[in-house]
Amino acid sequence: MLNMRIAHISDLHLCGQHKKNNIEKTERLIRHALDNGVQHLVITGDISDNADENDFLVFKEILRKYNMLSSEKTTIVIGNHDIFGGPQTAQDVLNFPSKCILVDYHEKVLKFVNHFKELFVNAVFPHEEMFFPFLKEFKDTLLIGLNSIDHYSRLKNSFASNGKVSNQQIKALKRLLTAPEFKDKVKIVLIHHHFYKKNMPAKSSENTLWNKIENFTMKLRGKKKLIRLFIKNNVKLVLHGHSHDMVDYYRKGIRFINAGGSIDNESSTELSLYIIDAFPFDISVTLSPLILNPVLDFQKSDLVNSIAM
Repeated sequence: MLNMRIAHISDLHLCGQHKKNNIEKTERLIRHALDNGVQHLVITGDISDNADENDFLVFKEILRKYNMLSSEKTTIVIGNHDIFGGPQTAQDVLNFPSKCILVDYHEKVLKFVNHFKELFVNAVFPHEEMFFPFLKEFKDTLLIGLNSIDHYSRLKNSFASNGKVSNQQIKALKRLLTAPEFKDKVKIVLIHHHFYKKNMPAKSSENTLWNKIENFTMKLRGKKKLIRLFIKNNVKLVLHGHSHDMVDYYRKGIRFINAGGSIDNESSTELSLYIIDAFPFDISVTLSPLILNPVLDFQKSDLVNSIAM
């Protein structure tokens, strides 16, 4: 018996000034998910491209429009762009480190959760002073959200894109995963950063310059420790984004799904999402593409029109 049908998308990178098409793409994908009988939407970070609270408001309006602005229907985790933003112009690249130094990390996390407070109703927070990890229980399925965004550092995180799950989070995560009442549940972890081996795209064997850059700027520190914890506690599936690929891969017997290329990708005619069917004690995953006709399909949405006015 099917317990839950989930749609996984990631890295929306909404930006009213520079990436208005991403708003339209997000709406199309949500409609596609609902047309395919999806009951719950998961977004694994980078909702905003530039840590702009107006982008959060736009996304809330999209969820409200499709009756998805509730904790029972949508779950999100935070991405590095939701905290630090990203450079949009050549001048921004030069100024980005100075901008990151001034970011109040904890305030940004608090604002993110407060903006989307409707999506955290009835979530379990095992640590009183942190919003991550959190847990949502749906029949036989658990959704467990983590914050993998590391603090800015000129040496270790110079592009504000590397990841790390704090020791406090890991301790709280252990309490969630080992709780007796959750022993026989299907456990799905939601996190922004990828778990690629050596931080290389899982489907690529090319040793390109970009891959070398990603090795240094987009890695998740401590991922081996997390994988061991997942194995020990029978985590079935890890959903993430960060790298803009659509990749289904395994590490140490655990299935990882990257939906980072759902929207912000190089294609102008194809969007895609993953559909996860959660059954008692099992899951299935399907890649569901959406082929677009740029002329017919990309009529400006009401939200885009309101931004342009």
